[in-house]
Amino acid sequence: MKRLLSLLLSACCVCVLFTGCSKTEDTGKAPNVDTDGLAVNEVVTGPINPLTGETVETDTSSARPYCVMINNHPSARPCKGLANASIVYEALVEGDITRMMAVFTDISKTDVGYIRSARPYYVSLVQAYDAIYVHCGHSDQARADIKQYGVSDIDATFGEGGSAWVRDKDRVGRVSYEHTLYAKGDKIAEYAAKKFDLEHSDSFDTKYGLIFSPDAASQCDKESKEFTIKYLSSTATTLKYVADRNCYNAFISGTEYTDGNDKHIDFANVIILNVGNSVVDRKGHREMNLVGSGTGYFCNGGKYVEIKWERADRNDNFHYTLSDGTPLALGVGKTFISIAPLDSTGSVTW
Repeated sequence: MKRLLSLLLSACCVCVLFTGCSKTEDTGKAPNVDTDGLAVNEVVTGPINPLTGETVETDTSSARPYCVMINNHPSARPCKGLANASIVYEALVEGDITRMMAVFTDISKTDVGYIRSARPYYVSLVQAYDAIYVHCGHSDQARADIKQYGVSDIDATFGEGGSAWVRDKDRVGRVSYEHTLYAKGDKIAEYAAKKFDLEHSDSFDTKYGLIFSPDAASQCDKESKEFTIKYLSSTATTLKYVADRNCYNAFISGTEYTDGNDKHIDFANVIILNVGNSVVDRKGHREMNLVGSGTGYFCNGGKYVEIKWERADRNDNFHYTLSDGTPLALGVGKTFISIAPLDSTGSVTW
């Protein structure tokens, strides 16, 4: 009990001296250690990125993030700009392919691609962050949900965003046209400033239901040095733990998922949510229920633990706990979240 209390106390003070994949800054002071031997790293006051727990110069916790749909077809890889995202989601779309959604605290300093169309369950995720949704196209149900729930979105197919949209000249003619579109982040931010309220309402939880701790791995009880998440028998993503950077890198079809040709996308945390899906039309569009409760896994520091998740409604955040109901603390840094049907076509191989 002392150990759990110490972890939660450190997690509530999320302004830790950590950046990137939880690398420490030398303060010249030894960390405090509680009576059970759990290090409680020294903390500082000041603003943090509420999606990563990392210290930042300016408090932007009231700013609405951007959720960007990312094409994950083999012809659309490598991606552009995802090393600057705070959170990256992966879930199935039609057929045997997945699609990513990248969550950015600040999109103005990066180009992002390659952009693809909206799906209704991703619209639901956007609502969890009260975010501005950036995409090119939509399924009929996604468009209906965007309208019904008043989601702030920028859709390239309607000319929204103006000059923000660019076709990559190095890709045009080499791959199919739909795999060439990216967004200029500064132009997206300029357009959003003219069209939307850029700050959350006073009632919104600007911590997104998340807490962070430099000791997050102490919650985990099994090894996760390398594991594979299967969405279908032919569709899988492998995560490999990199000890010297204390983070995970994703691999798809045996190739590292990078930003450009050579920039690692380092994830301090991996969350796997067990969520079923069903095909609802002849086009292969899927339906997923991301409201309610379920189970999953949390990985940090080369270890993993079983978790539970809850979400009251579409406007609620996701709330993660350990199996005994103790709130889950994430490690400081970026998070990869996989939404996979583990009880049917999917699985995790540790």
